[in-house]
Amino acid sequence: MVNERWKIAVLALMMSILTWYLVTGRDLVETWVEFPLEIVNPPQGMIIRSGMISKVSARVRGPKGLIRNLDTKKMAYSLDTGQLVLGANPIAIVADKLGLGSALEVIEMNPSTINLDVDMYVKKKVSVIPTWKGKLDRDYTLTEKSSNPSEVTLRGPASILKKVAQVRTQTIMLDTDSPQNWRGDIPLNLPEEVESNPGIVSVALDFKVRSAKMWVKVPLYILGPEEVEFTASQNFVRLYVQGPKPFFRKSGFRNEITASIDINGTIPNGKNIVPYDVSVPSGCIVSKKNPEEITVTISRQTPTDH
Repeated sequence: MVNERWKIAVLALMMSILTWYLVTGRDLVETWVEFPLEIVNPPQGMIIRSGMISKVSARVRGPKGLIRNLDTKKMAYSLDTGQLVLGANPIAIVADKLGLGSALEVIEMNPSTINLDVDMYVKKKVSVIPTWKGKLDRDYTLTEKSSNPSEVTLRGPASILKKVAQVRTQTIMLDTDSPQNWRGDIPLNLPEEVESNPGIVSVALDFKVRSAKMWVKVPLYILGPEEVEFTASQNFVRLYVQGPKPFFRKSGFRNEITASIDINGTIPNGKNIVPYDVSVPSGCIVSKKNPEEITVTISRQTPTDH
């Protein structure tokens, strides 16, 4: 009789525990749950430019026990993008893609729709333009700029690349009064969503000093032995000199240009029309002379003159 009472008591206890579990476990609750979004069948040869999201939120209602044990790390919202077309693609975010089962009810999805902007993913070969800025002395000029390679292949949305005819390097900053040849590796300045192969090019900038031309009046020097008397038709000449601009800006630059005649034994007595020699600094040339030749009268003393 006692054993029967114990059996009834244990059974009652177990029934009460089970009843408590069923009641508390099936208490309905409602909460927001986030699910990561995964792309299925990504479109080949196309790129989603905008509208893509990384997660969706669902307002879920169901038993407290099920919701508490919901492991969103092992679940995801699957978005099939295999049927996307160029342009705008409005897509509804539906609860069925979550696969939560019938025990849980999805009350609301956020967002409820997304709009994917799709474009073709293309490549295009364009030329590279080296770009520089800085203070440059007025007497210097850029003679050549180049990059290696001179062309690169861009990859990106067709709507962007169709407007790109060339690509510039990032700006090279120069701050010098007398620049020399410049060499360096510089990244490209690319539009957003565009990649380049390669993305860095070798740039060469070649500078040189500007040149100037002008007529310069200089003295004419005549050199000869003491026993020779001579006179010249004029004691100066004009020379058309070409050279670096900074040279002509120097005070006293005329002193570095000379004209001379060397009287030697081969020039006879009397009047002689002779050429004259000129000397100019390195980097300068004389393209014209006025006059081209000089008349020199020579008188040599002979022993019979004594």
